[in-house]
Amino acid sequence: MREGDFTSAHFLGLRPSGTSAALTTGRPAAVEDREPGRLLARGLGRQVGAADGVLARTSLHGLIDVLMTRAPGAVLLLDEAIYPIGLWAAGAAAAASPRVEVTTFRHHDAREAARAAARHRRVVVVTDGLCGSCLRPAPLRDLAEVARRNDGELVVDDTLAAGVLGRREEAAHPLGAGGGGTAAWLGVDTGHVTVASLAKGLSAPLALVAGPVHRVEGVRRDGPTRVHAGPPTAADLSALRGALDDDTLDRRRARLARLVVRARRLLEDLDLHPLGVPFPVLATEGGRSDPLEIHRALAAEGIRALATTGRCTGRPTMTLCLRADHGEAELTRLEQALRAAVDGRAA
Repeated sequence: MREGDFTSAHFLGLRPSGTSAALTTGRPAAVEDREPGRLLARGLGRQVGAADGVLARTSLHGLIDVLMTRAPGAVLLLDEAIYPIGLWAAGAAAAASPRVEVTTFRHHDAREAARAAARHRRVVVVTDGLCGSCLRPAPLRDLAEVARRNDGELVVDDTLAAGVLGRREEAAHPLGAGGGGTAAWLGVDTGHVTVASLAKGLSAPLALVAGPVHRVEGVRRDGPTRVHAGPPTAADLSALRGALDDDTLDRRRARLARLVVRARRLLEDLDLHPLGVPFPVLATEGGRSDPLEIHRALAAEGIRALATTGRCTGRPTMTLCLRADHGEAELTRLEQALRAAVDGRAA
């Protein structure tokens, strides 16, 4: 804490044991004159194809700041199957301003979004970059055009893909390169605003808001969670720096891509029909098998998977999350358990 500083709410002056600095500043993020992590945020913003970036505590904080610095007088037009974090942020924006209306369009349907947008003067289109249920990317180029024609902008929650998907330069690398997210993977540059938790792709418990310079500056200056809450902690920033300084990231992505190809091939061989595009989240509705029975069979073998209901389909799915550090023994065990589950069902 600098001498003569009367802006921090660290009223008791406590510090973690054995340190000279606190993990938090005690100040709202918006009043930090030397905000930690600013260079990290700008670099990450450029990685996802944006001109600038700012860090947030979570994707919920980031989405609230983005929507509430753009929303007054606009209609928030949400993909109906958007992840709940986006719904909560839109609800917060609507609760804060009676001039904000929230409506939805059919999942990944840019034509319906255009018809809905045409009924309003200005819209902010909000979507996930990659749907976590059907594992398909949103039609970002078309949705950005809908927003542009209606004096608005496209806001993409890219939490699932940021740090994992990237530029597709070779068919042999299905996840692409560089970790720039869904837009990079699709090869589109729409000028949209990206919000992404970095907890999945980079294992760092904070989020990024990235976009045009004027939008990021507006969020940095006027975002309500930045005015009324603190920035990411020193521990959060340390985790992010450690991830970005890790020289194994590209090798990890390459190994992960190989595991994705291997696991999808297995599911296809077993007639389990993996959903969507190649990604380390593998979901199946079971093909001719019951996905919940497969989930139970895996659990009986000590293998943890997820039993979910697709937000965009309403149907039960069995979901596997692959990691680059899954070893050969784990993959072999999974393969054997899946084959036994399907063969047992067929018998």
